Amino acid sequence: MAAPRVDLYGIIHKMLRVELFQTASLIGTTNFADPQTRAETAALFGRTKAFLDEHGGHEDDFVEPSVREVNPDLAARLEKDHIGLDAQLESLVELLGQIEETEGEAAVGLGAQLHKGYSDFIGVYLTHMSCEETEVNETLWAHYTDDELVEIRDRLQGSIPPPRFAEWFALMVPAMNLQERIGVLTGIKLNAPPPVFDAMSGVAKEAIGEDAWAQVAGALP
Repeated sequence: MAAPRVDLYGIIHKMLRVELFQTASLIGTTNFADPQTRAETAALFGRTKAFLDEHGGHEDDFVEPSVREVNPDLAARLEKDHIGLDAQLESLVELLGQIEETEGEAAVGLGAQLHKGYSDFIGVYLTHMSCEETEVNETLWAHYTDDELVEIRDRLQGSIPPPRFAEWFALMVPAMNLQERIGVLTGIKLNAPPPVFDAMSGVAKEAIGEDAWAQVAGALP
C-alpha cells in the first residue's frame, strides 16, 4: 500500500470546519435582543472570519501559484470562489452591524437573517473545501513531489508570526485525531529547534487537556 501523499488541506480544513460549525451553533442559539449575548456571538464570528480571511490569503499567496503553473483554469476557479466567499462574509459583517444598531424583536428578526445567511455561506464554503481536497490535491499530487509540497507548507507556515501561529495551533490540535496529533508533534520535535517544540507542546497540552496530551506525549520519539 502506497504511503499517503502530503496533504496541504486536510488538518487545516478539519480545524476550519470545527470553527465554522461552532459559530453556526452559537448564531442559532443567540438571543439577538440581548446586547451582551449578541456581542459574544459577534466576537466569535469575528474570530472565525479572521481565520477564514487569513486562510484564503495563505492559499492565494502560497498554493494557488503552484496550481496556476499546471492548471490555469482550476486556479481561476479558485480565485473566483475566494472572491465570492469574501463577498458573502462582508455582507454578514454588514448585517451584524445592523443588528448592533437594532433592539428588541427587530434585532431577533435580523438575527434570523444572519443565521440563514451564515448557513448559506457554510454550504458554499464546504463545497469549495471539497474541491480543494479532491480536485486541487489531485492536481498538486500529479505535478509536484512531496518534498515540493512540504516546501510550500513550510513557506506558508513560516509567513505566520509565532504568536499568531500558536493561536492557529491551539484550534488545530483539538480538531486532529490521535494519529494526526502524534504525526504533527513528531514532525515538530524532529525538525524544529527545541524551544519551538516546547512551546507547541505547551499549546497542545493546554488545548486538549492533560489526559489527551499524555497519549500524544507517550507516543513521541
